[in-house]
Amino acid sequence: MKEMIFLKKNEQYPLKIQRFSFSFFVFTTFLISFLVFGYICSNITLIKLGYQSLDLEKKRDELLVEKGQLEYHVENLSSLTRIEKIAIQELGMCQPEKIEFVAMLPSNIKTDVAALPSAEPEQENRFLAAGVFFQELSGLRLFQNR
Repeated sequence: MKEMIFLKKNEQYPLKIQRFSFSFFVFTTFLISFLVFGYICSNITLIKLGYQSLDLEKKRDELLVEKGQLEYHVENLSSLTRIEKIAIQELGMCQPEKIEFVAMLPSNIKTDVAALPSAEPEQENRFLAAGVFFQELSGLRLFQNR
């Protein structure tokens, strides 16, 4: 009887080892599959982000080119020679024969005080600077008689 019990114990022992090794194999297979799946998913995500990055760089370059074209267009439309040409040809304007400047007093000075001789040297310097400015302005090519 002792032999039979011993035999039964020996018969169960390999079965437990088989169950353990099979469950270990399934767990290991599942773990490796999960890791491979995660690796593949991360690579796919990186590839998608790479393509999105290339698309965004291409769009940025296109927008920079368009910005440059628009800036050129604005500069071209607002050039003084173009505006002068339109004024002469389409609006019938012409260059003045003589340019005269009228110096006006600043709005913050009272007219009755401005008629009196100024005692402040700062105010005299301001009017002197305005006169020099208008002389330089009249010397520009734009304001010279043709």
